[in-house]
Amino acid sequence: LKLLSFSFLFLFLSFPLPPANMKLSPLVVASSLVASAGAASVQGRQHLRHLEAEASQATKYTLAQYRGNFCTGRYVALELTLGMMTQISLPEGRSPEVLCNKLVGDTSGKFVVHSCPGSAATGCPLHCDGCHEDMVKHFAVGQCTDGWMLFEGDVCTADNADCISKNKVDVGLARWCDRWPALGVPVYKVKDADELDPPAK
Repeated sequence: LKLLSFSFLFLFLSFPLPPANMKLSPLVVASSLVASAGAASVQGRQHLRHLEAEASQATKYTLAQYRGNFCTGRYVALELTLGMMTQISLPEGRSPEVLCNKLVGDTSGKFVVHSCPGSAATGCPLHCDGCHEDMVKHFAVGQCTDGWMLFEGDVCTADNADCISKNKVDVGLARWCDRWPALGVPVYKVKDADELDPPAK
C-alpha cells in the first residue's frame, strides 16, 4: 500500500502538464494516472519478489557427501537453511524416518551443522543438543572435509549431473546420535592386570 501511494504521488508530480491552450477533462487525467500507477505497482511487486528470492537464496546452503574423501565426482546432497531447523521425511526404509537439520554460523565465519532424528508425531526439536555426533559438524564453504563439502545456495539443480539425489539421505549422520559417545565419556576402558589375567577361584 505504501509502495502504491508513493508511486501514485511520484507519477502525479511528474505528470506532464498540457499546453495552456489545451484542456483535459478530469476523467482523462485520472484515468492516465491510475493506469501509470498500476504499471508502477506491478513493477514494484516484481522488484520486491526479486529481492525476496535473492534473500532466500542467500540463506540456503547445500551439504554434499561424496563417494570418496577428496570431494570429487558424484555426491548426495542435503538442503540447509541458515538459522532455521528444517524437517525432512526420508524415503521408506531410510533412517531416521524424520530428519532434522539446522545450520548456524560461528564467530570465525565458518558453519556448524546440527543434525538429529525427529518424530513423525512431534516433528523436530528446537535444537539437537542431545546429539553428540561431531564427525559431520564443522565446515567452511567450499572446503572439502573428509568427503563432505558445504556449498552456498542450491547447487543440486536439474542440470547438475554430479548430484544424484537431494534430501533423500541422512548426510549429517543424525542416525548416529544414539551411538556416539557423550563428551567426556571414554570409548575404551584400560583393563588392569586382574582383568587381563583373572586369579583362579
